[in-house]
Amino acid sequence: MISHQRNNLFVTSLVYALLSAISCSCSSSKNPPTADSETGSIPETDSNTETETSTGQITGPQDILTGKETSPVINWIQLEAGSFTFGSPETTPCRAPIAETEVAVELTHPFVMAETEITQSQWQSLDFPNPSHNVGDSKPVTFVNFFEALAWCNKLSRLEGKDTCYDLSNCSSEVGTGCSEDADGCMIDTPTYSCAGNVHKYTNYYECPGFRLPTAAEWEYAAKAGTATHTYGGDVHYTALSYCEDEPALNDIAWYCFNSNDTLHPVKQKLPNPWGLYDTLGNVYEWTDYYFMGQPLTEDPINTLVDPVGPAQGDTVDIRGGFWGQTGCYTRPSRPLHSRCIYRTFNIGFRPVRTLFEETSTDSDSSTDSATDSATDSATDSAN
Repeated sequence: MISHQRNNLFVTSLVYALLSAISCSCSSSKNPPTADSETGSIPETDSNTETETSTGQITGPQDILTGKETSPVINWIQLEAGSFTFGSPETTPCRAPIAETEVAVELTHPFVMAETEITQSQWQSLDFPNPSHNVGDSKPVTFVNFFEALAWCNKLSRLEGKDTCYDLSNCSSEVGTGCSEDADGCMIDTPTYSCAGNVHKYTNYYECPGFRLPTAAEWEYAAKAGTATHTYGGDVHYTALSYCEDEPALNDIAWYCFNSNDTLHPVKQKLPNPWGLYDTLGNVYEWTDYYFMGQPLTEDPINTLVDPVGPAQGDTVDIRGGFWGQTGCYTRPSRPLHSRCIYRTFNIGFRPVRTLFEETSTDSDSSTDSATDSATDSATDSAN
């Protein structure tokens, strides 16, 4: 056990050091696209134009369909609009004192969320190379940075005939490049896929009809699934970040430092939350669409926050859920961490969402939509 704890201490400390020490920015000084004042959307640019990377390499747009894509088999869980308390009480173990400030949040749009983190098989179905070092079709895809997750979401939107949520015309390099085979993480040793300026086509992210990353509020709402305890398995106890001990509340629902054997696991090996979502805690962190530097969700915690979005650009992005080497009391829905959005590492994946609108909420004309109806019953009754 001592050896196991030391290994986890080293891995966790290394990850925190890497994520905290890197100083590059997600965005650049290029002028961002201008949003339409009435619709809030940014007009589609000509994504067929080739771009030149900082190394002189010419690459085509990474979110354009190649004709080799197949629809990924994804079970979509439908979550109804509703209200919840974002953040956690001050007595919560291992609480981030500012970032977890409690505030009432109302989400006015129902949405679907992938039942699991995107697996390597699902990632590859959209004709992207598998960048993961711990390979397995049913394991979460890793070594994908924030922008690469956006490119995957855009490709799925195009494949399903939906408007894309992100403007990736100011992106350079290629998806899946930039890490040597023995690296735990990378960003600037070799160019990784990166984008300049504001990548959001819709000022209000919730109004995009295509696939996207969840906002921080959507992610936490889905992960808490109406529960009031620290996790949906129960309450956790305080543990120093440099130590790993048994957390009974987590053992049946999450892979974390005590039970993971220091490795990535296939999805759906632990119990889902009450709304049918697997692995929201542990295994790998998940990118959200929320630029984050430790700030509270709002400076006004008194009034209800409706459909919060956050900054349009920033230096780092919120990641959620903990990972397989995480200390137990940090593996909670409300505990945020942040990573540079061009950073690719062994313990970050993603889980997409899509807003449902009245005219499309019962739509089942695509392979990905058809899975939604079969999963609805597990979430809708308790979503409010």
